[in-house]
Amino acid sequence: MTMQTDGVDIDWVQEQLTDYIGRTRAVNQSHSGGGYTSITARTAPECGRAEAIARTETIRPILDRLYPEWRSENTGSKNDEFRSERDACRRLLARLENANEVERRLGGGDTSPRITAASLHRLIWSAAQAQWSTGHRHEAVLAASKAVNSQLQAKLSRRDVSEKDLVRQAFSERAPEEGKPRLQFSHIEDEQTRESMRQGAMDFGAGCFAAIRNPLGHLPNDQVELDEQTALSLLARWIDEASTDAV
Repeated sequence: MTMQTDGVDIDWVQEQLTDYIGRTRAVNQSHSGGGYTSITARTAPECGRAEAIARTETIRPILDRLYPEWRSENTGSKNDEFRSERDACRRLLARLENANEVERRLGGGDTSPRITAASLHRLIWSAAQAQWSTGHRHEAVLAASKAVNSQLQAKLSRRDVSEKDLVRQAFSERAPEEGKPRLQFSHIEDEQTRESMRQGAMDFGAGCFAAIRNPLGHLPNDQVELDEQTALSLLARWIDEASTDAV
């Protein structure tokens, strides 16, 4: 996948990655003394654990930004605490150093639009980030759908209904009833446009829960194919934008 490097100081990133690899080099803890030798597979970072931890706090955001899959693609070790980060740094360095040559040999980069986490609704990414970053795509989207459902329930102060049914009731054309407030796009002045948004949000939201959330909850992972999902993020934005009309 083409890296999104817009606005990134590549020279600084490469310097940080290279320095981290060198400073956290694993040093074996076997030692001799007192007439005997202690043999162990355990290692420690050359710079010391305290400094390695501090440096890792700089490296992880870099990896998250330029190499989101690093956690799932680089295994850790009980004997080498910082191995996964170090291996991820090596991989990212290689990608950065060879990016132009690879792109040229493959006939140019992929110019299709890409979505970054920053463009998603804050609620969606905060709910899905942990699972998505470790390669658990289904669990990430399921977490995002639950977050949207909770968002809608909180906005309407309702716990008696959820998901698809709640969306349909929330964006219903009917007037609000006791305990059943509605959502409307009151900031849209044109009546026809406002009605189109209400109808679209209702159908779209119900469809998200029916076609995305429900299969995830009921079917095995190998029967549901997923890539980056944006539908639930858009639904969360619409819920934010809509005003609540209550009795």
